[in-house]
Amino acid sequence: MAGTYGHEAQNQNNSRALYEMSWQGVVNKNKPEQLLATGFSCRSQVKRYEKFKPKHPIELIAEQFISPGSIK
Repeated sequence: MAGTYGHEAQNQNNSRALYEMSWQGVVNKNKPEQLLATGFSCRSQVKRYEKFKPKHPIELIAEQFISPGSIK
């Protein structure tokens, strides 16, 4: 998705094709709660096409401070 590129209307078809070549296979092989992504654009692209947004690793770590033992 590369920053704002994939958010621009004229790049939507290309963004979708890039997603299908890279992320889609990984996303389909894993449960949503098992996926982490550091990049905003990566998380946004998954949200757009799969209707859920992977957590940033820091979100997972923060959850451990809020409710220890919640990772399964």
